[in-house]
Amino acid sequence: MNSGFLSTTVILPVKSVRETASFYKSMLGFEIIGIWEVSANGTEYGSVQRGDVIIEFGEGRKEYSGSGVCLIHVENADEIYSEFKSKGVELVGDLADRDYGNRDFRVKDNNGNILIISHSLSNQNELLQTNKVA
Repeated sequence: MNSGFLSTTVILPVKSVRETASFYKSMLGFEIIGIWEVSANGTEYGSVQRGDVIIEFGEGRKEYSGSGVCLIHVENADEIYSEFKSKGVELVGDLADRDYGNRDFRVKDNNGNILIISHSLSNQNELLQTNKVA
């Protein structure tokens, strides 16, 4: 059933698009797609990509910087965990198997936004059925 929905893109609130783009490139391995000035007062908007994952961020709501959360699906969370740990990325909690059938960990970006890096466990469907409440 196609309901007309095609995809989604996360837009994270940040203090500085240029500093955030630099952080995502140097610390998280993303490529910068672009940075654009979007208003007369110099407010900027940026976009980065790693694999098929695109994250956008803007300065239009700086007061909410650090309040964003983004779940990123990867092939192997263990490999990304090792990569980020070796680069000194701020980890929030441990890499672990979760009751909802994912193996994941969390990192904090330079604004305080949380990225959840996750891959599905082989028994995800079983775990989801076991823990289902409705």
